[in-house]
Amino acid sequence: MTEEEINIEQAPTQNKLQKMVESVLRVFGIDDFISYAQVIHNFLFVVAIVFIGVIEIFNTHMAVRLNRGINKKQETIKELRWEYMTVKTEMNQKSKQSELQKILEPYGLKSLQEPPKKIEVKKGTLE
Repeated sequence: MTEEEINIEQAPTQNKLQKMVESVLRVFGIDDFISYAQVIHNFLFVVAIVFIGVIEIFNTHMAVRLNRGINKKQETIKELRWEYMTVKTEMNQKSKQSELQKILEPYGLKSLQEPPKKIEVKKGTLE
């Protein structure tokens, strides 16, 4: 193939690309300021800007999702904290001596009227 044949084959492709780029510029209303040649000349810059835009959108999406997850976990922590405080208060209430007496009275157990006695064992007596 000669150079002319290659140029002839690339011409329809370039024409389609040129028409597509010009129609996009027309849609955005910037065809008066930017031409097809300028777009092709700055193609890498345009691709870099688009890539940065996509990364920014992805980053924002991930940040919003992370924030929602954190908020859900904070709500769960609040609920668990309230449950813990309720159970702790009930246990403190039930562990008072007067409450224990009320609970154990039907079983015939009563509280001591005198203090407990200390039992001392001499060394060597248990051997």
